[in-house]
Amino acid sequence: MKIRFSGNVLPLSWLIKLWCRSKVSHCEFVFEDGTMIYPAVETGHVILTKQKRYTWEYTFDLAVSPEQESIVRKWAESQIGKPYDYTALAPFNVLIPRTKKFWKDPKQWMCSEFCAMGLDLIGINLFDDKFKKVKPSDLYRKLKECSVARELTKEEQKCILSTI
Repeated sequence: MKIRFSGNVLPLSWLIKLWCRSKVSHCEFVFEDGTMIYPAVETGHVILTKQKRYTWEYTFDLAVSPEQESIVRKWAESQIGKPYDYTALAPFNVLIPRTKKFWKDPKQWMCSEFCAMGLDLIGINLFDDKFKKVKPSDLYRKLKECSVARELTKEEQKCILSTI
């Protein structure tokens, strides 16, 4: 199982990267069969897809068992259709108040909170329950420090992309 971080040249991607002070604006689960499940800002809800490509990609391989991947996948599939949390995109939530009190609230998802919750379900607890918001840059930094996550090299990334 992998978590892929990405960005593209679209204006919203640039705004998210600017707000997060990050090279990434999005993240998603990529399962062993190539299926990707994530909250999609462009559709407004959690979706399942394959063969999505981005301008910039950074992938973390997660050392999890097949059973753990199955738990995350079943949970992620159960979230398909849940709304995207657009209020999480507002910097500091001054102009647009956030509808979630804490990041784990399952009513709606931002991509990074969705991925962090899936990891939390299998015991990879990266954020405190009372944490307000998990941005893509927060999750990226935590995974860089996590013992079960390894960022793929550019060469490894190219091999994966050539099979998609």
